[in-house]
Formats: sequence, C-alpha cells, structure tokens
Amino acid sequence: MTNLYTEKNTINSSDKIIITEVMYKNNLQFYTMLKLLLKCGFSDKQLIVFQDTLIKNSSICNKEMLSKILLRNNAIASEGTRKYEDFCLLVNTNEHCDVKMWIELMDVSIELMYIKGLILEESKIYAKNQYRDLISSINDKLSLEFDMSNLNMPYGQRVISSLLVFALTNVERKDEFLLETSGKVVKSFHIKLKSIMNHYSINCDNMFSLIMTESMNQSITSEAGQSYESRVSEILTPIVDKIDGHSHDSKIPSVEYDFTFEINNKKCGISAKRTLRERYKQNFEHVELLDVDFMFLFTLGIDLNEDKLNNILQKHGIFVVVAHEVYETKSYLKNCDRVISSDHLSTEELEKIISIKMLKEEELQV
Repeated sequence: MTNLYTEKNTINSSDKIIITEVMYKNNLQFYTMLKLLLKCGFSDKQLIVFQDTLIKNSSICNKEMLSKILLRNNAIASEGTRKYEDFCLLVNTNEHCDVKMWIELMDVSIELMYIKGLILEESKIYAKNQYRDLISSINDKLSLEFDMSNLNMPYGQRVISSLLVFALTNVERKDEFLLETSGKVVKSFHIKLKSIMNHYSINCDNMFSLIMTESMNQSITSEAGQSYESRVSEILTPIVDKIDGHSHDSKIPSVEYDFTFEINNKKCGISAKRTLRERYKQNFEHVELLDVDFMFLFTLGIDLNEDKLNNILQKHGIFVVVAHEVYETKSYLKNCDRVISSDHLSTEELEKIISIKMLKEEELQV
C-alpha cells in the first residue's frame, strides 16, 4: 500500500495553484484529527499523558498495537465514559494513514490544544482592553455608536486570534512569541511544524485557524457582552424611582414587559427591541387595558419607518425611544412628541412627557 505522504506535493510558481489529491487527503486527515481531539475535551493532564504515551511508543509500526496501548490507558480516558467513546473515534483515524504519520500529526495536534487556550486568553484580553478604551468615550449607551462598538470585542477577538495563529504557525518566524515564557515551547513547536509541512504538505495555519474560529465563536457566545436590554436597564436605573425585571401583564398575559419602572407614582412598561423586524406588531395595547400607565418601546430605530411608527402610536399611552443618530436624521421622528431621542433621556424629560400626556387626556375628558 502506498502511503499518502510519500507522493510529492507541490504548489507551482505559476498563476495556477495545484492542489493534489494527496495534499487534500493529508490536510483533511489533520483537520479531522484536530476536530476529534477538540471534541474529546481532554484536560491538560490528560493531554500530557496522551502525548507522553505517543512519544514512548513512537517506534511502534502496528496500528492495532498502538490503539490498544492508548485505549487501555485510563489516565487518558476511562472505558464506559463519553470521553472514551470520543477517544475511540480519534484513535480509529489511524486507519487512514501510516502509523508514523499519524503519531506525528497527533503530536502536533496535542501541541495546538495547549496553545489554543493561550491564544484564546491573549486575544480576549487584548480585545477587551481595546473595547474598554473605546466605550469609555461614549456616554450614550443607546446610541448607534455604542451599539456598533459592541462588535469591536467579538470581532477584535477573531482578528487578534487569527494574527496569533499565524504568528505561532509561521515556521519562518525568527523572533520570540508574545510571551517570553512561551519562547522555548514555540521554537520546539516550529520544528515539528516544519516536519509535517515538508513530509506531508500540511498547511497547519489554515487547518488550525478553522479550529480556532470554532473555539472562538463558542467562547464569544458563552461570554456575550452587554445586551441591548441590559443597556436600557443601566440607563434607566439612576433616573427612575424603581425598576423591576421581566414580567407579564396580569390583565393581558400575552403582553410582556422586559422591564417596568415607576416615576412620579406612575408605572411604566418597557419593550426593549434592538431592531424591530415584524415584532413591532406584538406587545402593544391601549394602556387603559394594561397594568401600566404608560408603555415605552426602546429601539435603535434603524428599521423604524414612518408606517411602523404610526401603527405603534395608534395605541394610547405609548412612547418610543430611539438612538439619537436616527432621531436627528428622520423628520417624522423629530416632529412627533411621543418619540424621544436616546440622548435626551433624563428624569426631567420623562416627567415632562408624562405630565404633558396626562394633561392632554384631562383636556379631552373636559
């Protein structure tokens, strides 16, 4: 049987890039091993035991013997557990390539698992520092400017992560890695990278970037930044008398409040929707039918057109708060006394609009 890595693979210097079948298969093999190793969710200690076991048995040429040695090691994974099942899948990938190639690719894969955490943490810290510097200069947290700044942290993490992956996997890199203590590890790692690149045409930085992107997305999702609702709550807390969390109206349970607050002994409900889409049709009834005296829709306003606004304001006692950048560019928003710019939110402004609304209702009753 011809080993996959024995065929010469080259990308020529012409305009056309030639990717051979062997190059494709070897890189697919490497990515699959990385993916399954990540799925195993090994601790650092388990990875060390796994790697040491591989190195001690690197002279073995028999696939079945190597598989038995690995799977019998309870310090890596205990039989009968989900981790063991995932480990079996990983070990079985040695069926698709030469044992020597598999051991070398797995060794590098384990090294990348160590480094993955380092990259995630460094990119997170860097992006967070950049994010803090940016938002500290923005006072209006309901503005479009602040909303867009929230993209800086997740996008920044992805960007710096990508740059760090290249820094780590670039075998031509001469200087030390960002952390001085990591220098020796990275030098040794580069030797291994050069080996698998030269022998098996593995494009390590691209394959690892795929894994890092998946891990980064999970990290960003699990540590998502402030939501639009939390920003609304943060803005309102110091300017109203009392604010409570999520609830449903007792008279019409289908009406949902993201928050309720009180000001001048009047209870107000809040529906906070960063963008409206078709949801603007929900949650709005005449306030005479509800537990609250007034209802406020908080939204950026980027998809709030005049027809939507008119539909919402057909109901009595409803006010709309939009980002000041949108408010300033739309005449139908500026000309409506029931629309409030985000930069005008204050205790005085809320008291004023509520008083004006109550006065108009009294005049109508007379």
